[in-house]
Amino acid sequence: MSSEFPHLRPLEAFPHYEDGKTLVVLRDPTQISEQLLVVSPELFQLFPLFNGKNSVRDIQVELSRRQGRIVHSEEIARILQYLDDAHFLDTSSYKEYEEQILREFRAATVRSPRHAGLAYPSDAVELREQLDGFYTHPEGAGLPRSGACGNVKAIVAPHIDLRSGGPAYTHAFRALAESPLPDVFVILGTGHMGLPRLFSISNKSFETPLGTSEVDRDFLAAIREQLPEPMFEEDISHRNEHTIEFQLVFLHHLLAGRQALILPILCSFSYRDLQGANGAEETTRWFDRFVDGLRFAERQTGKRVTLIASVDFAHIGPRYGDAFTPDDRTVAQVTEEDAKMLEKLCTGDPASFFSFVAAEEDRRRICGFPALYTMLRLRPGLKGRVLCHRHTVMDGGGSFVTYGSMVFE
Repeated sequence: MSSEFPHLRPLEAFPHYEDGKTLVVLRDPTQISEQLLVVSPELFQLFPLFNGKNSVRDIQVELSRRQGRIVHSEEIARILQYLDDAHFLDTSSYKEYEEQILREFRAATVRSPRHAGLAYPSDAVELREQLDGFYTHPEGAGLPRSGACGNVKAIVAPHIDLRSGGPAYTHAFRALAESPLPDVFVILGTGHMGLPRLFSISNKSFETPLGTSEVDRDFLAAIREQLPEPMFEEDISHRNEHTIEFQLVFLHHLLAGRQALILPILCSFSYRDLQGANGAEETTRWFDRFVDGLRFAERQTGKRVTLIASVDFAHIGPRYGDAFTPDDRTVAQVTEEDAKMLEKLCTGDPASFFSFVAAEEDRRRICGFPALYTMLRLRPGLKGRVLCHRHTVMDGGGSFVTYGSMVFE
């Protein structure tokens, strides 16, 4: 270790239940480091000491006081090395690793599938069989009808792990399959790592085991005329984010070799960012400028655009910061509140949806809010229908996520 004052990088932490024990999982929200560390609650309680202000000697003295024994510096060194090896400490080795990751990703013209072999099969044949099975699953939509002709302008689909909610995706994508193919799919993904400029537009092609989608260069050029370069500088946020990749897995399956152009956009902000003080006025202007930029691109290019909003709904339980353990009554209550929110979405009124989320102060942690609100602002007045509404329990502590599929015509 080179630093005498160890500084832990900002990390996400959530409980993990194993053999009757509660452990803590740590991960990097920026996803520069792909490591997951599972630590004991006792070790986790030490991490606030690694704040860049305490020296190793300070930490040694404090731990000796807490534990009532002499804590040797070698013990602390092992903990710090453990964290540094995972790239969780702000050290010179982390900075070198980060620079290498950034260089490699920025030089790439294709965004490769980061979750193949993890969240879904990397083998194309196996993946097609799995997706076919999602459609015919008892909770799936059934296979698309040939000759059907819908008029889909936008869909809402989940971004939960396919292993948990795969059949729920099929309801939105069946509706898409039964409508004419647009000129470009604008995919509004949820950016979980946060974005200083609210949105990140990638110019890379996106690959899955079932194919590759090219970015619509004409559409992108029209947007660039209206939006400043910072909107395109957060491209690294697309590197590990799954919310666009999962939509393309289903889209490539639906297209079955046909080509479709895309525009991949990550959205990341809360209702608070667009409301009240603390720079909300400037942020709102930036948001409005983005919406106007996309509308301009549609008018200038004359492209037929279908929106895909990649979202999940409520996140409830200790895994997401709640102090209580959810039960069946919690699920029923949250599902009912979801239904009220979805009614607002179906009206196509962005102000009504925004007010609903703001009134409840987003206590259900609707991680798809930015993509949903952006979709409504781009297509105000478009009426929606809820096709399915599900939930999945995520761990042994009863934490759960709600999600579903919708169509707007």
